[in-house]
Amino acid sequence: MLQVNIIQMKRKNLKSLFILLILIFFYSKNLYCQFEAGIISTLEATYPDKNNIKFKQTFSYNIPQNADFEALILIKSKSNKTFTINSKSKNLNNINYSVIKPVPVEENTGVDSRTEQFLGQINSDVIRRAPFEVFEVIEPLTINEIKTVSNFSLLRISVKSIEFKRTGNFKLNIVLNDGFKNEELKFKIKIHNASIPKLQESKFFYTNWFNLSKMEEMHDLKRWNKEWFVMLDKYAKLMAEGRQNCIRIPHELINLKSNKISLDEEKMISFINIFKKYGFKYFESPHLLNRGSNDDWGNPELKTKLRKRGYYSEDGKKEIDTIIRKIKSFTKKYKLENQWLQHIADEPTDVNAQCYKDVSKQIKSIYPKITIMEATNAKESLTGSIDLWCPLINDFQENQDFFKKRVKEGEKILVYTCLVPGGKWLNRTLDMERIRQVYFGWAGSKYNTFGYLHWGLNQYKANPFNQSVVKHPSPQASSNNYLPAGDTHIIYPGKDGPLSSLRFEAHRQGIEDYELLEKLKLKNSNKHKRLIKKLFINYTNYSLSINKYQRIRKKLLKSI
Repeated sequence: MLQVNIIQMKRKNLKSLFILLILIFFYSKNLYCQFEAGIISTLEATYPDKNNIKFKQTFSYNIPQNADFEALILIKSKSNKTFTINSKSKNLNNINYSVIKPVPVEENTGVDSRTEQFLGQINSDVIRRAPFEVFEVIEPLTINEIKTVSNFSLLRISVKSIEFKRTGNFKLNIVLNDGFKNEELKFKIKIHNASIPKLQESKFFYTNWFNLSKMEEMHDLKRWNKEWFVMLDKYAKLMAEGRQNCIRIPHELINLKSNKISLDEEKMISFINIFKKYGFKYFESPHLLNRGSNDDWGNPELKTKLRKRGYYSEDGKKEIDTIIRKIKSFTKKYKLENQWLQHIADEPTDVNAQCYKDVSKQIKSIYPKITIMEATNAKESLTGSIDLWCPLINDFQENQDFFKKRVKEGEKILVYTCLVPGGKWLNRTLDMERIRQVYFGWAGSKYNTFGYLHWGLNQYKANPFNQSVVKHPSPQASSNNYLPAGDTHIIYPGKDGPLSSLRFEAHRQGIEDYELLEKLKLKNSNKHKRLIKKLFINYTNYSLSINKYQRIRKKLLKSI
């Protein structure tokens, strides 16, 4: 009897052990495959380490005609996990997938400009206290898989506008699978009757200054060879997709050869034609003069770029005369008179304003129809010398009466930002809300400004994947003068070409909004004003609510 009991006890113990092992197995399996995924707005700031975002399994999108569909999926899981991605749709076939890579933010943007260390003041108007990493770079996936490398991963879904054959409603489901579990996310897309014009028909001027040397450095290229032109084409295509429609002419194409000024016509038109192919409308000529070899802001006389002579010298005036006559001949030959924008000297001040005006007068005497464009610091002292003014947004907002007078005189206004301004001002540094980039389009429509300029398309001073805050390159910059995160660039160098960013895409969305707002302005100016006022008052007073923005944008689409 005792023996029987012992046997029964052993059996019970083995059974319990077996059950325990099964429970452990299933618990481990469930623990392993546990993940969350949800749809978020393309304007939402997200991070690889932590996020306080409510996951949504369904999301509605309202899109104009001729605009791409874009969405983001945030995945919370363990690292080193692989997810397969599959789509379900009756009408949409070519679905594009990209992984969003993070970049570092070492310091926060300053209250006034630069970084916080410049004035030693804390900026409360940032998305997060530095240091941190933020999702930014859009890297296309070659296969329908994503491998996690941190607590959170960010996936981008996009569909080209050509896939939407009609207006109306579309459905798209995306299924994520980690080998154990499916997560299905549902996208409801409505294509409205309102449409975005082609780039060559755009009313918004948009330029980011392109650094050819950095393109060559990042992709190991030699200038003007076949491979160089292939890569240039890729950069032009990406810029055009971001609604950029203006490009700077390489300064080397106007040069000194055997002490004679030369314009390299063949290379210049080859360069221009690459961008014209994608709908570019404007071409910025290189600056003719600068503040001197040591960036001397206190010198009232500007120095010529080529011979480095003071403007008022015989050689200085002769240099300007020769260059402008060559530009006049070139633009007339290739019918570029209305597309050519002539720079004189960057950011003229009251100190050198008279010299600037004298140069402008000389240029106009040779080529009366040429358009002179400049990013400016001075105002009244430059009156009569500039056709296309480009003040900083804070300068514009604080001096609107002056710029309104310029418009009455037949001149045009666009705005720019750089390392300035910081705080609540609209700008595009990495620690600012991406909706701020969108509002550049809304501001343009409200203020009747012509467009937007930024100096940093790819002006890298370090590897942009590893470092976002860099020392100011000017010889006169103080030891605490640093460019804020992402100021030097808004696109990134990929293995086979340039990569877009969430900031670049937000800018594009704002420009698309501008095109829609301008249509509404013609149709119903009062409604146009009311809609803008609901979101944007001025460059420091605007709504940060993404939900509110989406509601008002839907009203905008339905109003056209």
